[in-house]
Amino acid sequence: MSNRYLEIKPQNHNASFSYNEGRPIISFQISEQEAMLLPRSVRFVGQFNAYTDTARTVSTGDRLRMDSRLGVWSCIDQLVLSSARSKQTIEHLRHANRFYSTFFPTTSDEKHLIGAYGESGLTLPSTEGQMSSVVQESSASGTVDNANEFCIHLPSGLLTGTSAINLSAQSGIGGLQIDIHLAPSSAVLFDNNGDASGGNLLGAFYELFNCKLICEVHEPDPKDMPTTGGQLEYNSFSGYYQTINSTNADINFSLGLSRVNSVFMNFIPSSHLNSLNHNSMATLIPTRSDGAIADLSQVVFTKGGMRYPLDYNVDTIYKKTSKQKQVDPQVIRNGMNAIIPFNKISHTIMSPVNTNKDWTSNDNGVLNGGLNYILGIAYDTVGSDTAGGNFMNEAFGVQMNLALTDNHPVSAFIFVHAKQTLMFNNGQIQVMQ
Repeated sequence: MSNRYLEIKPQNHNASFSYNEGRPIISFQISEQEAMLLPRSVRFVGQFNAYTDTARTVSTGDRLRMDSRLGVWSCIDQLVLSSARSKQTIEHLRHANRFYSTFFPTTSDEKHLIGAYGESGLTLPSTEGQMSSVVQESSASGTVDNANEFCIHLPSGLLTGTSAINLSAQSGIGGLQIDIHLAPSSAVLFDNNGDASGGNLLGAFYELFNCKLICEVHEPDPKDMPTTGGQLEYNSFSGYYQTINSTNADINFSLGLSRVNSVFMNFIPSSHLNSLNHNSMATLIPTRSDGAIADLSQVVFTKGGMRYPLDYNVDTIYKKTSKQKQVDPQVIRNGMNAIIPFNKISHTIMSPVNTNKDWTSNDNGVLNGGLNYILGIAYDTVGSDTAGGNFMNEAFGVQMNLALTDNHPVSAFIFVHAKQTLMFNNGQIQVMQ
C-alpha cells in the first residue's frame, strides 16, 4: 500500500498553448491503472506570458491588465472531465472563468489572494499590483526562462471532492481525461483606459508554456482493490448563459437535474465580453448604456412557475429609491449562501466595500480587485441525499425587476450546483443526475 506522484505531459504536446495562435485546448490523460486518484491533489502547472502584440512585446506601461482576483484561472474557459476509456463525459463546466470570478471572492480573503493563490495562481486583490508583478514580468521574445510560473488546482465538483476515484479499467472509470479549453485573449486581458486601439493593444495576447499535470494516486494492496464496479457520489457544477434586456427579466432553464443544491449567477454588459476595452471577468450589477446602474428592485425564484424555495418576493433596498448606495444585504447573503453555506464561510473578500453602488460604468476603481455582485439561492445547505430542488420535470426560473430602460443587453452567467452519482463497471460508466 503506497502513494505515487504522477507528472503528465499534454497529449497534444506543443511548445506553447495560445488561443490566438490556434492551440486553445490542453488535454491530459491519467491512464487506467489499478490505483485510486486523490482528486484534491490534481494540479495544473506551467508558465504564463502576456504580450502587447504579435511580436511578443512585453508591456511596460500601466494599461495592459488582467483580472487580479483570478490570475491564471481567468484563462480557463471550459473544463471537461471524462473517462479515458469510454470517453463518457463526467463533468463539463462551461464558462469556468466566470464561475471562478464569483467562487474565489466568496471563498478567499486578501491573505489567500496575496499569499497562497498569489504565489500559485498569480492573483492579487489589486489590479495595479497584479499588473506590475505578473503582466509586466512576462518574458520578452517568447523566452520562458523568467516567465511567470503557476501551479493551480482546478475547482470543479469532481476534483474538489474527498472520495478517491478508481482508475481501474475493470472496476473503475477506466482512467480520467482532463481537457482544458483556453479563453480568448480578449476575455483575459484588457486596457485599463478602455481604449485598446489608442493604447496599441489590439494585438495583445497571452501564452502558456511548459504545461503539465501533477497528481497523486494511491495504490492499495491488491486484495483490497475492488474487483467489481461501484458508484461514486460527487458534486457537479453546470454553466448556462442568457441575456436580459428589459425591465422585467425572466430567465428559465430545463435543468433535468433531480438533486440541485443551489443556483447562483453573475452579470456583465454583453458589450464588455471578449473586448480588450473591458475586463470580461468583471461581476457587475446590470448597467444601462450610459453606464448608470440599472437598479434591481425585486427578485423571485421559481420552480415550474411557482415561487420556490422562498414563497415571497425579495424586495431590495433599491426599490423605494435609486439614491441608495449601500450594499443590499439579503441579496448578497443569499448569493454567498448558494456557493457555500453562509455559516461555514471562514474566508471571504466580500464586503460592503466591493458590493455597493458607489461606482459607474466599470469597477476598475473599486477596491479589493473590483466589484463582487452575486445573485443566487440555496435549496439545500446540509448535504442531504434527498433534500434540494428536484428540477427533473420542472423548469428553474428567476424573475427580476430592474431599470434596464434602454437597449443595452446584459449577459447573465448561471451556475447550477447539483449532486450526481457516477456508476461504473467493466470500463463503462453512467452518470445519474
